[in-house]
Amino acid sequence: MNNFMMTNVPAFIEREMQKITEMIKPQLKKSSRYSIIALPLLAISLTNLFFSLISGGWNLDNMIILGIYALMAAVGIALFKESNHVKKEMYKIGMEHMIERINQSEHVNGYSKEQYINNIKAQPKFGMQTFFNFLTEENNRKERMSEN
Repeated sequence: MNNFMMTNVPAFIEREMQKITEMIKPQLKKSSRYSIIALPLLAISLTNLFFSLISGGWNLDNMIILGIYALMAAVGIALFKESNHVKKEMYKIGMEHMIERINQSEHVNGYSKEQYINNIKAQPKFGMQTFFNFLTEENNRKERMSEN
């Protein structure tokens, strides 16, 4: 994820976050590219269309230029929507990994696993915090088992 966010995080949480980051890295690059292209296209085309409207440039000579600006705006909007779609995919991949990781745990009992999974599904905005709580509980149980 972000190094700024990961300053005082235990190693076991950082490892899992690095796994999720590696899984979503291709989508993150794609989303960034789409956004970087879409925003300038939208800004330039909409600004020029707006000023053409104000200056009364709706004559036959300017229709080709207005069409080009409209096409640029349409491409910008399409790229922006695709960027949002890719962000949703990234989120979905992260959620699936968290649920799969919880299911694979050998140190947490079935009831607790179901509780964590249900919490992640019921409150997706707090999914990362729930996942961190799970990882902390799992790590504590591992440590207790190794002490015995």
